Amino acid sequence: MLKLSFTQKLWLPLVISLIALLLVSVSAAYLSRETRIEERKNDLVNVAHVGLSLVEEYAKLAQSGKLREADARTEALARLREIRYGEDGYFLVIDSTPRMIMHPIKPATNGKDLAGTADADGRHHYAAFAKVAQSPDGGFVDYVFPHSRPASAAGPASGPAEAVDKIGYVVRYAPWDWIIATGAYVDDIDAAFMRSLYLIGGVFAGIALLLATLVALTNRSIQRTIGGDPGYAADVANAIAVGDLTVSIDTRTDDDHSLLREMRRMRDTLTDTIRAIKHAADHVATGAGEIASGNADLSSRTENQAASLQETAASMEQMTSMVRQTAENARTASELAESAAQIANQGSVMVGEAVTTMRDISTESQKMVEVIEVIESIAFQTNILALNAAVEAARAGEQGRGFAVVAGEVRTLAHRSAGAAKEVRQLISRAVDRVGNGAGLVERTGTTIQQARDAIASVTGVMQEIAAAAAEQSAGIDQVNLAVTQMDSLTQENAALVEQAAAAAHSLTEQAGRLKTSVDAFQVSDAVV
Repeated sequence: MLKLSFTQKLWLPLVISLIALLLVSVSAAYLSRETRIEERKNDLVNVAHVGLSLVEEYAKLAQSGKLREADARTEALARLREIRYGEDGYFLVIDSTPRMIMHPIKPATNGKDLAGTADADGRHHYAAFAKVAQSPDGGFVDYVFPHSRPASAAGPASGPAEAVDKIGYVVRYAPWDWIIATGAYVDDIDAAFMRSLYLIGGVFAGIALLLATLVALTNRSIQRTIGGDPGYAADVANAIAVGDLTVSIDTRTDDDHSLLREMRRMRDTLTDTIRAIKHAADHVATGAGEIASGNADLSSRTENQAASLQETAASMEQMTSMVRQTAENARTASELAESAAQIANQGSVMVGEAVTTMRDISTESQKMVEVIEVIESIAFQTNILALNAAVEAARAGEQGRGFAVVAGEVRTLAHRSAGAAKEVRQLISRAVDRVGNGAGLVERTGTTIQQARDAIASVTGVMQEIAAAAAEQSAGIDQVNLAVTQMDSLTQENAALVEQAAAAAHSLTEQAGRLKTSVDAFQVSDAVV
């Protein structure tokens, strides 16, 4: 289908309307001409039948015997010759030959054979008269005939006669073979028709000029309001609607408030906005990726720390069992010391066992010191991990605020674990010192077994102190074990929080990707914002 511009669409209905108006006006003028010609033909029919009635009247007189047929014909011709109607209407009579019987204007043609006579256009109108008259109702014949206007009050007579259109009507009186003919000029009707056409042309030109002016002004106003052709504006709007912000929008230099000008501003604003969103989406995607990577690393370290804490808890359980065993041994040694007086001979053996036990206690105490060092190292690493987590949370901004709180709690627990480990270490150091003293006493007791009875009371007191110290060690280790258990629980919670943070970071990455995909649907220039 042919695509028309707005201007063409605006002008096309006007042109079609003007053409339709012109056709209707010309058709009306033509119908008016045809109506007048029909009226004139009806007048000719009436006039011709008047002449026929006159001839029939004289024929009846001849048939009745009142007149001879020759006299009746002569008088009938005389009457027809004298009849005039209108400006130049008259009757003429011919026969079927055709031969002129009577012509009131040109009597010289009376009796002349008219078969070869033709009008100015070469039509043999008299022969046509004879042929058409054979019809019972007669008929019409179109021809041209010289016509000169007679003088009147409006002015003198016109110049030489000019052949113009004329309509003739003929009717035949068969008994006498007379064809009565009369005619009427239609040049006045044609002249009136031409005047109507000129008038229609003038009115049409005026209306066309007025409507064309209105359409031109309307088109100019619309073009200025839109800033260009509406079709072009629709194409621009469609391009922006589908996301093409690189579309070129041409406007006039003096255009400040048209639709296209505002669409151009809208395109520029959208371009800046979409470009900024694209950059922000890229940054969000990058930051989310970094957070996800940091969370994955932190999750791995937290899991490792949880495993280490579980191992530490198991070691603390073993150490608790050993300390309790030491306390039990100390009580046993005290009982043996009390009965040493009675079983002096077995004292040497018991002293040996006591020395061995003291050495084992010293060895186990050294192991406890090493375990405490491990606990302090774990607390230190936990503190470092908490610091790293706080840094990662600070990088994450608003999304990492909850994670920063968790990292702070982990730091606090790490500090508490370090403090508890330090206290346990001090207790173990004191226990080691006391065990060393006990070992010295037992060794001296072995060398002075003979003095055992005298020093048994002192040994009993020492053994009681050892039992009390072992009980204190057991209580301290229980506290350390409880702290380690709490740290393990918190570490497990931290691992769960890290997994949640990782899931949130992954979701943020996906949302940033969807945002980037959405804004990528817009085509913008590569200019930097």
